[in-house]
Amino acid sequence: MKIGVPKETANREYRVGMTHLGVKQAVSAGNEVYVSRGAGIPSGITDAMYEEAGAVLVEDVRKVYEFADLIVKVKPPIDIELAWLQRKQVIFSYVLPERNKELCYAFIQKEITAFGYESVEDQEGRRPLLIPMSEIAGKMAVMMGSRFFHTIHGGKGLMLGCMPGISPVEVAILGAGAAAEGAAFIAAGIGCNVTILNRSMHRLRGMEQRLGRKATYLILTEENLVKVLKTTDMIINTIDQMGEKDTHLIPRDMLKEMKEGTIIFDVACDTNGTIETSRPTTHDDPIYVVDGIIHCAIPNLPGIVPRTATMVLTEATLPYIMKLAEHGYKKAVLNHSSLRKGMCFYEGWLLHKKAAENFGLGYKPFESCFYPCK
Repeated sequence: MKIGVPKETANREYRVGMTHLGVKQAVSAGNEVYVSRGAGIPSGITDAMYEEAGAVLVEDVRKVYEFADLIVKVKPPIDIELAWLQRKQVIFSYVLPERNKELCYAFIQKEITAFGYESVEDQEGRRPLLIPMSEIAGKMAVMMGSRFFHTIHGGKGLMLGCMPGISPVEVAILGAGAAAEGAAFIAAGIGCNVTILNRSMHRLRGMEQRLGRKATYLILTEENLVKVLKTTDMIINTIDQMGEKDTHLIPRDMLKEMKEGTIIFDVACDTNGTIETSRPTTHDDPIYVVDGIIHCAIPNLPGIVPRTATMVLTEATLPYIMKLAEHGYKKAVLNHSSLRKGMCFYEGWLLHKKAAENFGLGYKPFESCFYPCK
């Protein structure tokens, strides 16, 4: 199979879809791998390292799309990349179709088959390609968010953590998944008072077993949330309601319950969902203020720590890349349920129910694509 690894074009996205070690394994299995020149440099992978692994370096990123049957990348294809896609190509990356109408239309028009990292599940119901980046994003939220307390950024002049003689900073975390745990690990580790809120007692107990008494664990109710918001200095949201506009956990009128200068860091980047006033920001323009509350919602936090993030991500994705390359995507999804759950487009058919509902598009269940006689 011809595998393409293009250079990412999204804002401040420095990760790359495959390392040189992954390329070497793919080439050894009889595949051809085309890599954009310079794609791996921010991740510490030189062009020479890719060449030594057997990759063919390509000067023009558009040619990677032209040459490849399977495109392996990190972020969902953006406008310019959608134009480069070839008809009936296979995409393996984060896709998030429920958030991107233009992507859905382009994939349907070009009869794309796509597997979303975010939807691949193992036999235990875990999402092995989402968890590592979520953990990094949670940790990054605390580290990056601490800057917005600084006076030079318009913050309230606090130092994240604690110092003898003064009360520690209060950090509230919504959710109890990998991103929440990553955030709690960093925040508690530097001495913040951490409160974790989630609707699942089972999830909270699991967090307590791993983090111990370094945090307070509360069931997520409106009463508990309002009580916490009144005293917190930073809120880190990791709950993704996929833009459910009628069920905001934090509607705009709840901002008045918070102290001025409080930071809301929406790791989930759930536009108009969990937090009514949340909208995507960028590394170049990371924050905005609503009713005295600082907001940040950068969708690719791991993208600025590529030496860490690329290695962690590609270690998780490589086994699935090899399955797709060895068997072809049709046999791979029939033989591996984890990939089946990650398939969100099949030759232009939309297999993602939430995306279909969001954009009024036709939905086709997986079974009707592969078992039409049943």
